[in-house]
Amino acid sequence: MSSSSSIACSSETSPKDAFIESLDLTVMEQLALETRRTHLTTHGVSGEQPTTLSDLKCSVVSPPMSGSYNIVYELRFSDATSWVIRIPVDEWGPADARSMQLDIVAMEYITARTSVPIPALHAYSCDTNNPLQHPYMIMDMIKGTLLIDIWYDSSWWSGTRSKEHLLHSLAAHMVELAGLEFDKIGRLDRVQPDGPYFIAPFPEVADIFGDGKGPGGELGPFSSVHEYFMALLEARRARNGNNSMFALLQMFIGALVDPRYDTAPFHLGHPDLEIQNIIVDNETGKVAALIDWDGVGVGGRQIHALSYPLWLTVDWDPTMYEPQKRLPECDSEEDLRRYRQKYEDAIGAASGGTLASVTRNSHIPVCLEMAITSELITAGMVFHLGKYVFGSSILALDVLEGIEHSGWYTRTSPDDVAEIKLLGKFKPDGPVPE
Repeated sequence: MSSSSSIACSSETSPKDAFIESLDLTVMEQLALETRRTHLTTHGVSGEQPTTLSDLKCSVVSPPMSGSYNIVYELRFSDATSWVIRIPVDEWGPADARSMQLDIVAMEYITARTSVPIPALHAYSCDTNNPLQHPYMIMDMIKGTLLIDIWYDSSWWSGTRSKEHLLHSLAAHMVELAGLEFDKIGRLDRVQPDGPYFIAPFPEVADIFGDGKGPGGELGPFSSVHEYFMALLEARRARNGNNSMFALLQMFIGALVDPRYDTAPFHLGHPDLEIQNIIVDNETGKVAALIDWDGVGVGGRQIHALSYPLWLTVDWDPTMYEPQKRLPECDSEEDLRRYRQKYEDAIGAASGGTLASVTRNSHIPVCLEMAITSELITAGMVFHLGKYVFGSSILALDVLEGIEHSGWYTRTSPDDVAEIKLLGKFKPDGPVPE
C-alpha cells in the first residue's frame, strides 16, 4: 500500500466515518505487535535479538487512507518498519469471508510462482472472530506514489521516468501472470494448505454485479468465455427481468467473443487494473506494487491478464467519457489510442511477439462484460457497442425497437412455433427490402 492518499473530511459523519470512529486503535496496535514479533521470531532480522522483541513498539497512523470498500491504516513500528492493516468497511457475511479466503489463495499462488509485485501478507482474518472484531489483512507498506496522483502530471514524467517505461514494466508483469494457465473460468482454490489447486465456482453471483442485491448463489465454473457471459446475462435477467437490451447483448456475445480466445487456456488477472491500484517507484517510474486484489479470479485471456489497463480504455465507457463529465486533465481519444498501441507493443515485447494479438482488441470483451454486470452503465455501453457493430447509434436504436416487436423476443416459451414479425415499413403488406 502507498502512503500518498488521504481521507477527505466532511462536516457530517458518514457511515464510513462512523465505522472508523468505532475501531479500537489500541487493539489494532496490539494485534500488529503480536504479528510482527511472530514474524521476527520466525524469520529473524540481521542484528535483531529475541530479547529486544519486548521493547518493540507500534503506533497506528490516523486518519486512515480510504478506498471505496476498505480503509487502510499505516502501522509504524519502533524499528523503522512500516506495515499496513486493511479493513473492509461494508457489512460482512459468510460469502464475503469465502471470497476473501479465495483472494488470499490466489495471491499466495501468484507470489510463489511469479515476480508480480503483490505486497507481502503477514497476517489476516477472513471473519470477525478476532480481537479487532473485523476481517483484516496485515501487509507490507510499499514506498512509492499512486499512479492516479501522477499520471496526468506531465512534470513528474521526466528523465528515466516515462509513461512508456511504466507501461512496459506493467506489461512484463502481466505477461508473467499470463504464464499461469488454467482449464476453467472461476476462482482458484485448494482444500488443504498443501493440497492441489483447482478451479471453484464464483462464491456469490451478487458480488460479480458489485451491489450485493438480487438472487445469490454460486456461479460456474465454466469452460468458455461464451458460456461465462451467457451465465452472467441469465443472472442479470433474474435480477432485472428481460428487456431488449439484454437480447441485444445476447447477440453481441455471439458476435464479439473472439473464437480464438474463447476456450482454455485461461488466466488469472488483476480484478480492477485501474490507475488507483498501481504504486509507482519514485526513482524509476516503474511499477512498485499492484494492490487491491479483491475478487481475483481466473477468466478469459482477453479479459484478465492480457487486457488493456482500464484507464487506457475509458473512451469506451460513455458514462465516464461524455464531454460534460470528462475532467480537464483527462487523456484525449488520440492519446488513449496511442497509449493502447504502446501497451500492445509492450505486451508483444515481453512475450516475444506471441501475445500482442490477444491484447489488441481486448477492450471489446471487457466492455461487453461491463455492460452485462454494471447496471449503471448498461444502456450507455449497449449503444456504444451498437455503434461499433452497426456503425450508427440510430441504427442501434432501430434494432432495439425491432427486437422489442420481433417474434424471437416476444415468444413466451422456447416451445412456441417461431414466426416472423415485421415492424413499420417492413410489414408483410408493405415493401420488402432487397
